Amino acid sequence: MPLATGQFGSFGTMSSGTIEGAIRNYARLIGKQLSPHWNAELREASLPDGVEGLSVVTGILGWQPAREIEGKPRPDQFPLVVYDPDAGWAVARQWSSEHALDMAGRRSALTYDGRQHFFSLAVPDPLASGEGGAGSVFWRAIMRRKQPLVMAGLATVFANLLTLATSLYSMQLYDRVIPLASFDTLLVLTVGVGFALVLDLTLRSLRALLIEREAQDIDAEVSEFFFARAQAIRLDARPPGIGTMAAQLRGQEQVRQVMSSGSLFLLADLPFALFFIFVIAMIGGQLAIIPIISLPIALLLALFLSLVIRKGADRAQLSGNRKNGMLVESLDASETVRANRGGWFMMARWNTLVREINHYELPVKKASAVAGSLFSTLQQISYVAIMGWGAYLAATGQITTGALLACSIIAGRINGPLVSQMPNLIVQWGYARSSLQALDTIMSLPIDPASRAGALRPDLIEGGFDVQNVLFAYPKAQRPSLEVEKLAIRPGERVAVIGGIGSGKSTLLKVLSGLYTPIEGRVLLGGLDFAQVADDIARRHVGYVAQDARLVNGTLRDNLAMGIGDVSDTAIMEVARKTRLDQVIAAQSDGLAMQIQEGGRGLSGGQRSLVGINRLLLAQPKVWLLDEPTSSLDQNTETAALDAIDAQLDENSILVMVTHKMPLLSRFDRALVMADGKILSDAPARDILREFVARQVPQKPQAEPPAGTVTSRSIGRQAS
Repeated sequence: MPLATGQFGSFGTMSSGTIEGAIRNYARLIGKQLSPHWNAELREASLPDGVEGLSVVTGILGWQPAREIEGKPRPDQFPLVVYDPDAGWAVARQWSSEHALDMAGRRSALTYDGRQHFFSLAVPDPLASGEGGAGSVFWRAIMRRKQPLVMAGLATVFANLLTLATSLYSMQLYDRVIPLASFDTLLVLTVGVGFALVLDLTLRSLRALLIEREAQDIDAEVSEFFFARAQAIRLDARPPGIGTMAAQLRGQEQVRQVMSSGSLFLLADLPFALFFIFVIAMIGGQLAIIPIISLPIALLLALFLSLVIRKGADRAQLSGNRKNGMLVESLDASETVRANRGGWFMMARWNTLVREINHYELPVKKASAVAGSLFSTLQQISYVAIMGWGAYLAATGQITTGALLACSIIAGRINGPLVSQMPNLIVQWGYARSSLQALDTIMSLPIDPASRAGALRPDLIEGGFDVQNVLFAYPKAQRPSLEVEKLAIRPGERVAVIGGIGSGKSTLLKVLSGLYTPIEGRVLLGGLDFAQVADDIARRHVGYVAQDARLVNGTLRDNLAMGIGDVSDTAIMEVARKTRLDQVIAAQSDGLAMQIQEGGRGLSGGQRSLVGINRLLLAQPKVWLLDEPTSSLDQNTETAALDAIDAQLDENSILVMVTHKMPLLSRFDRALVMADGKILSDAPARDILREFVARQVPQKPQAEPPAGTVTSRSIGRQAS
């Protein structure tokens, strides 16, 4: 059954019985948002008819398999995806009566039939496991994969038991085969130990593959969580250093390295050290005293060195994050640095950070080097002690020479992999601990309530803005950036926002768009607190073009269609012709496939703004918030872009636009004049424009003072 697409309107009304429509409705009903391109992989898929199609869809999407409800569903199990042989796929909210189901997306009930199949879906939500610290995120990801890890643990048990085969083989050779020249016994023992070695290789290889596969899945899940978490952080609460924050997020890679198979194997093998000591005691008797003494000494040394390394690792990690932040800053501002001869200034800061990192890393490197030497010496001392004391016991007849050889091999198993890898493990854990602390810092930042699963998801938002006692201030700012006691914008109004630089115009638009959350007060849209509306619903209803329009790495088509979903090239070019963006596209050999660099490098500021305007025209929001969108455009392109916007607006649309171009006021009904974060005037735009024109009437020229005379009046004219 080919997958049908495009069956939903703007607010997700259910279509006729398709799996795609049922999944959309189900996600909306449980408060989970789907990516605009969530079904991209399904477009070319052919799904089987009937109930089997759902398992195929979840497999293609990489979701957990749907859980089928056995028998008649209980009321506490709803909502559920239901497959009816006659009606197809749908979503049941709850029982409406004993034999009828209340369905999502349609008014008519569905009669219960024993042929129907009911499913519960686990729609992925990266932020769902955000409780607790960063360590809890990793732990929950691990615990969700208990079964493979248990299998790996069992493989570890048998692999360590098989390790004894070589030591027991050597003991039998020295005690039985060599003295008695028993070649038949030699053949049997050799075949047996060969089989044990093959089995040991198989178990260790399977264990490694199993752990690495699960570690990869854990890394993907954890990476998705922290990326989603970083995106959900309130924009006004984000740290000023983006590069430093990016370095903190990269700390998850260091945690992942600790979770690699080598580190996990070392921890899994540690309990078997006690078992091997018991085996030495059974074979060599008193020789077990040596590993009983050496093993605790190694563990105590590891604990002491970890305390020494911890402080230096924390500081080195912090300086390393700052170094990464400065690198990103210098590369991003390379034009400014070069134009203002700031290269030496940035180089001085860079060298200072490098010296600071080396200063803090030096104790870590010293401790690591000393640890390697200490553990190596301890390993050799243990071997010499076992061989020396064992030789005495063998010479006096207390143990056999075969037992001595077996004990030395088993002791090497205790002191070899465990002790030799301990220094590297200590350093890795030190940096991983610092990385977890950095990730905890990111998780402590407040996230946008609209990003949570419990946010409001209305089908339709009707009405205008009501701003009530809003106060907003940037972090560490000494005064509020925006203070609005009351502001109402009704559907159909066209509002211009004017004022000097730093007057709060851009901040007002960001608060209205929901990108910034007020410290006090509320912003209502259609009677709903806009901060509580789910982010995907809010972005679909409210469009925003920033003053410094930035593009993302990808093609021009990607940037135009980002967040919109399915949009054809025909629709893109139709809008581009209205705004004159088609001239930019035609000038490129790749057209819409033109590659855009980070931030939109390669395009002028006006071209980037034009891409942002075209994206909004394609999205067709009800509320348009534009922050000086035409400041970098020439007059003809500006006129074309604004005409295209005017043609898109209907009687219920809202337009709020920041501008410094007073002639554009003729396009608006109202004008807000702002200064110091406050609205000084809210009047009809024609009155503001009339007052502006009146101020531009030339005054009667006055006699100029003699040449060389400086007056306050002439200074005022020069300053203006």
